[in-house]
Amino acid sequence: MKPENQDVVIAGGSISGLLCARELSQNNHNVTILEEHGEIGIPEKCDGLISINALSSLGVIPNKKTIQNKITGARFFSPSGKSIDIDSSNLDIIVLNRKEFDNELSEIAIRNGAQLKKSTSFVKTSYNNSEFLVHSSNNQYKCKYFVDAMGVSSLMKKQKSGVLQAAKYIVEADWFEPNKVDLYFNQLLSPGFFTWVIPINENLAKVGIAGYGINSFNNLDYFLKDKKHNVIKKIACPIIVSGPIQKFVQNNIVSIGDSAAQTKPTTAGGIFSGGLAGLFAGQSLSNSLKTNANLLHIYEQSWRDVFGSDFASTKLFRKIFDNLENNHLDSIFDILSSSSDLQDFIHNSGDFDFHSFTLLKALGLKRLTKLFNIVSSSEIKKLIHN
Repeated sequence: MKPENQDVVIAGGSISGLLCARELSQNNHNVTILEEHGEIGIPEKCDGLISINALSSLGVIPNKKTIQNKITGARFFSPSGKSIDIDSSNLDIIVLNRKEFDNELSEIAIRNGAQLKKSTSFVKTSYNNSEFLVHSSNNQYKCKYFVDAMGVSSLMKKQKSGVLQAAKYIVEADWFEPNKVDLYFNQLLSPGFFTWVIPINENLAKVGIAGYGINSFNNLDYFLKDKKHNVIKKIACPIIVSGPIQKFVQNNIVSIGDSAAQTKPTTAGGIFSGGLAGLFAGQSLSNSLKTNANLLHIYEQSWRDVFGSDFASTKLFRKIFDNLENNHLDSIFDILSSSSDLQDFIHNSGDFDFHSFTLLKALGLKRLTKLFNIVSSSEIKKLIHN
């Protein structure tokens, strides 16, 4: 079979790969997207929580069909049931229908000239007489660059740590608030992470759980056992909390999104960070093709300039959080719940997309000192000073 000529082949038809394809195709480059599933956006593993401001930075204006809900607040629950209620109505947070959203992005790329090959899996890359080849389950492509946007499955070939097994249900129930996200912290039920409830509307919600070394489906069933509900759909959705891999670019191969672990170490959210990676990679690839020079280092530097500091802070938070016990969490909730000005600051000055900076500014030195005093074991102190 004679290889098909392309400038760039992208494996993975999720947000990072699709935004990369959009940037390339609108600059008249030949690009093919390989998508292993028969439909874009299926299965919907991502919960779709993002700010309007972040979408704008990605050059996306969502239509009504892609927005499932608008979020006006969040409730945080400690292991003993203490709660903190945060007003986030000023942050313009929405819940995306990822299937509809990803399909919208794919249609834009296709209109610009990109090819989308569904039900087509990436097999390998190879060199043949100095030609760079990408092998798929249906074809071969001779190209200049390959973009790995294949997600967790690809990442786990590069590193084994930092991936938590998670379960997500779509449930029909009436015990959550229709416009507030709920986060439940319990180091016995969800060690190193939390249980989340993201409402779709007043009757439906995305309910998920993750943690180190747990059977996520069993633990999610345990969380829901005393809550009246009807499960509509069950989804396995591994999440990444390691922080980004060391190198995003290796010769002709570019990693973006989950395959580069570009998700927040605290919440595992990655629509904005992965999407911006796709945008930056697409721009750098386009400039490389136009100038016949490898300029892909600009993609990596651009991404780290935007997210590097925030991810470093949230990675430190994760190291500390992993070692907390439930009594520590309850004490921390006591400090945070008694601080009305903290909640006012988040409401008036918060930034959903860079929450480590918001949290540090809101807490201030006095509260940070109290929190560090709670986490007093020698092991944690070493983490803080490293």
